[in-house]
Amino acid sequence: MKKLNKKGFTLVELLSVIVILSVIVLIATNAVVPMADSARKQVLALEANTLVTAAQTLYVQNSSYDSECFSYEELISAGLIEKEDDSYTGSISIDRNENGGYSYKIWLSNGQYIINGLAPDITSDEVEASADTASTTCSK
Repeated sequence: MKKLNKKGFTLVELLSVIVILSVIVLIATNAVVPMADSARKQVLALEANTLVTAAQTLYVQNSSYDSECFSYEELISAGLIEKEDDSYTGSISIDRNENGGYSYKIWLSNGQYIINGLAPDITSDEVEASADTASTTCSK
């Protein structure tokens, strides 16, 4: 009589490996998702802070008013911002003070998060989850 070849894995061994791998994937997913959300918030905050320089340039070139509102699209079409992501919408207001200084307020959304009328030097902690009723248009 011939001996049977008993090389290979049993069904129980294969199932236990699959269960262990599933647990590892669950743990890794729970660690990675919050980091990705934090990174998206940081990117939106950095983008909002770069709007100030672009808006200053456009304000100096084109405005004779004490107060001006520029949309995100105006800054792109003026060639001051290069962006290929269509999900961004927003605006920035510039107000000239009596003492000759300027104050800024930024509204910016990437569809998932929003900055709602904040002054420059925005941090990721100030970025909020976007709501359906949120506006990215200049308002006082």
